[in-house]
Amino acid sequence: MQRLPSGSVHLVFADPPFNIGYDYDTYDDRLEESRYLEWSSRWMSEVHRVLVSTGTFWLAIGDEYAAELKIEAKKLGFVCRSWVIWYYTFGVNCKYKFTRSHAHLFHFVKDGGAFTFNHDQIRVPSARQLVYGDRRANGAGRLPDDTWILRPQDCPESFTA
Repeated sequence: MQRLPSGSVHLVFADPPFNIGYDYDTYDDRLEESRYLEWSSRWMSEVHRVLVSTGTFWLAIGDEYAAELKIEAKKLGFVCRSWVIWYYTFGVNCKYKFTRSHAHLFHFVKDGGAFTFNHDQIRVPSARQLVYGDRRANGAGRLPDDTWILRPQDCPESFTA
C-alpha cells in the first residue's frame, strides 16, 4: 500500500487477521494486544492516506478487537457510517460457549459530508409494502438492515474457490 499514491483509491475492503491464534503461514496471529493495535493503526493509516476524499473503507473484524479498531479508525479520521453484523451459518464448533456465527463489518468513509453511497441501487421491498400494502411506504423500497446473512449455499458460483 505504501507504493500507492495518496488519494488514488476509491474503495478498500480489509479482512485482517483477528489476532485470535490462527496458524497463518507468515503472520503471527498471537500478538500482544498493544502490538496488534499498533500494527492495525499503521495499516489503517495507510488506507486513510490512499483513499480519495469520497472513498469508502470496509473493515471485517471479530469480536475481540471490534470496538478498539472502531475507536482507532476514528482517531485516524474515519467516520463510521454503519456497523453491520455479518451473520454466517458456518461458525466454528465450540465446546464451552455459544458458537460464534458473526463478524463485524464497519463501513467507514473518509469524509462524513461527501462520500459515495448508491442507496437506490440496493433498496429492498419493505414489510410495509409486501405485508401490509401501506401506501406510506417508499415505493422504491427501503435500505437493507444492518444484519446481513451469508449462507455459503446461497453464494453465486463465481464466489467459490
